[in-house]
Amino acid sequence: MSFEIPKYHHPNFDQEIFKQAPNVYCEVVEKDGVSPRNYHAMSIFPEYFKINDKWILALQSRMDTVCVVTDEVGKESVSLVEFRNLKKGDKVVIGRTEDASEGIYVWTEGFLQEDEDKDAFAFRSGRSRETAFSIDYDRLYEILEYEKENHGYITLVVGTALALDTDSRDALSSLIENGYVQAIFCGTETAALDLERGILGTTWGQRNFESEQNSVKNMYKAISLANKYGSIKELVESGKVKDGFIKTAIENNIPIVIPGTIRDRYSLPETIDNVYEAQNIMRSHTKKTSTIIMMGAILFTIATGNMTPSYNEFNSIIRPIYMYTVDIQEFAVNKLADRGTLTATSIVTNAQDFIRTVDRGVNRK
Repeated sequence: MSFEIPKYHHPNFDQEIFKQAPNVYCEVVEKDGVSPRNYHAMSIFPEYFKINDKWILALQSRMDTVCVVTDEVGKESVSLVEFRNLKKGDKVVIGRTEDASEGIYVWTEGFLQEDEDKDAFAFRSGRSRETAFSIDYDRLYEILEYEKENHGYITLVVGTALALDTDSRDALSSLIENGYVQAIFCGTETAALDLERGILGTTWGQRNFESEQNSVKNMYKAISLANKYGSIKELVESGKVKDGFIKTAIENNIPIVIPGTIRDRYSLPETIDNVYEAQNIMRSHTKKTSTIIMMGAILFTIATGNMTPSYNEFNSIIRPIYMYTVDIQEFAVNKLADRGTLTATSIVTNAQDFIRTVDRGVNRK
């Protein structure tokens, strides 16, 4: 296999700009959940902080977080914390510059090779409807195979479209069975529609889309059954669910995270109604994710993309997090970039076609 993870290199800290830079200035949190003024807001890029004359790299850099410093001599470290998770006594980095002048340095060239454009982030890739996506598929196959061989952590964000089509349900199940999925995020309706198909053989109450109008009665029957048994797992173990990616995930011990939304009219037992709890559980997976694919779920895609680091350290190696966003609407895939997540590779296509193509690409060559 020709694929290799890009090698990361640190800035040259022997340069005068780094030697003369001051240590970071911090202020102490006085009240839980309230940051001091003029906090330094983190970006998606690798950032370094000078503490006790040492430059420390912040791992898992992601949006909507601040940098909390531990400055005990010999134990210098930084952690990235969401505002609501700040605790009284935390030392938060203050400063709005990124050029080392305040002990803060943002480094955009860590994954670039000598012959690459130094104005671009190494693994950023934008696409439009006029673009051929074959190179993206080929690279994705290589990435997925690399992750499987090297015990990576692949997270999927799954939209409702994938629960509506037999072939896409089978393709996703195949990817799970063959070790290409370590976690799934989806909404209540996505999980419930897949269960409906697996239990009753219908989608939105229909056996095909020509016989009658859409009905949610059977979806509610599936949700009711899950609640009757106490959990999706117990429902699957009852034998009532004949197929589907939810069943396959349960049988392969793949965690399914189902964040609730205000649109949920009737929830599965596993639906997480507390938004902060849902965020925390999602982050517990995104923090260890090495590749993430988000398909046909624009709101979950934006939420997940913004909480996913653009790089991380695995087995003492700093490497990029590969991120793919897939949707039939060009607006949807570009929305994530508009929100600041510049490292996502966008593929404008039907999510059902995408998952079938990926399954064939890695499992059925």
